[in-house]
Amino acid sequence: MHESSPYRAWLGTLPGLLGVAGVGWLAARVFGLQGPLFAVAVHIALMRWALFVLKTVRPQLRSGWFRVRDWEAGVYRGLGVMRYMGLLRTVGWERFRRSAQGFSGVRASLGTYERATREAEFSHVLLAGIGFGLVLGAAALGQWNTAAWLLGANLFFQVYPVLLQRTMRARLQRLGVEN
Repeated sequence: MHESSPYRAWLGTLPGLLGVAGVGWLAARVFGLQGPLFAVAVHIALMRWALFVLKTVRPQLRSGWFRVRDWEAGVYRGLGVMRYMGLLRTVGWERFRRSAQGFSGVRASLGTYERATREAEFSHVLLAGIGFGLVLGAAALGQWNTAAWLLGANLFFQVYPVLLQRTMRARLQRLGVEN
């Protein structure tokens, strides 16, 4: 049987991205562009779309990019990534996502968890790129307040999750767990 082209798979995700644009339009109409609610709504819609992308595109995620360098985890800790993880635990996000990560608390499930960190990182890097594009678009239109809220939401919802996934994968690499 002939495998589908990855380009065709990516093309299949475009209707979902149009849905995200629709959510953004609706959020702008309901909340306005000037506050945090628009930025949060757009990023939540983007994250939902990213889950669809993972299921549709099924990326291999084997690039050397996913190998965490020895110096990275220390830098990310210095940037407050462990406080960010503490916040996620406080609001219950870690508990909510645990089953999706495939980690059951035993060593045998660490390989599945390692793959989940790659998937999450891939998604958040993709969305951070889109998010920074939105920030630049808002700034180009002179919408500085909107650009600032989009930037803050991008850092919170996309950039810090990338740093957190890389920090967790550094721990796994030290244990010899790699895909």
